[in-house]
Amino acid sequence: MSFVRMTSCLLGVQSLIWVSGCASAGGAGVKQTTERAMSCLRYYLPYEHSATARVQALESLAECGSDEVLPWIRLALNDDSPAVRFAAAMALGQRDDRTSINTVKKLLVSGEVSDQIAAAGSLHMMGDTSASGKLAEYLFSRSDPNAPHHAAFVLGRLGEPGANKILARVVTSPDPGLRSNALESMAMLGSKEAKATLVANLYNGLGPEETFALTVLGHLRDQQYHQIFLDKLATAQHLETKLAAARALGQLGDAKGFDLAMSSLSYTAKKDEKNDPAANQTFRVRQLAATTLGAIGDRRAVAPLESMMNDADDPRLQIAAAKALMDILGPKHKKQRMQ
Repeated sequence: MSFVRMTSCLLGVQSLIWVSGCASAGGAGVKQTTERAMSCLRYYLPYEHSATARVQALESLAECGSDEVLPWIRLALNDDSPAVRFAAAMALGQRDDRTSINTVKKLLVSGEVSDQIAAAGSLHMMGDTSASGKLAEYLFSRSDPNAPHHAAFVLGRLGEPGANKILARVVTSPDPGLRSNALESMAMLGSKEAKATLVANLYNGLGPEETFALTVLGHLRDQQYHQIFLDKLATAQHLETKLAAARALGQLGDAKGFDLAMSSLSYTAKKDEKNDPAANQTFRVRQLAATTLGAIGDRRAVAPLESMMNDADDPRLQIAAAKALMDILGPKHKKQRMQ
């Protein structure tokens, strides 16, 4: 049973509208399918039961929605969750939403350090660098253990290669979260050393590190890694690593991982692993399968993705499926295909 259907009596009329809108999506045309996918993402933007779902919906809307979604994202600047406010501020900066500048500036004086960091980054992306210098201070802050993580993440999104000099000072941190964020940001800013480290991590046999490295390298959309992705798709021991390789290939226009991703939409883990319940494994694989199909862009995936969007018990899977549908059918995907 769909999670949305189970909770419709608690969430009221809006939930019922979303469910009825999805009921016949299987036979809908492209326009109807994309409208329903966008409705799914908008529905979960104010979803009170999970901040994680709200962040995922917000980031998806920011990436694939037109300017019509910007007012929804602006509202999220007032969300109760620091994670949602952080995502909203960053999304508005990436969309260069000058209308939100004054509201974003208010976050600079917020009591939450994450608000201040996101606001500084967002304003920088919109041309206001007055608070950008504070990001380096936050990167080395000891007053808030999460501040360096957030600062390392934001610095990678500003398009300033000079930031690699300070990121290099924390990329060997004993803190794995800070180390990962710094490594990702440095790669995004063009660091050859960071990219070489990610390639090396593909061969250390650690599934999570391999998946992370493939995710970052895939986002770079650099053809020099094409053969590496093919090799990992063929030889990786972990399914998640194979799917991450398939997604990276899809981002380069290679659909060789399509069949694997399609079959993985219905994957169910057979047993718990140490510190990793079967339910968590199942979720990760299915979510990764959906994002992989979105990256590949083959319309044969539309029907099963619609089924996931309509019927998955986990809102995060519904959101992943909706985003994948927009990647396959939406205007952003068409624009990428034309380039």
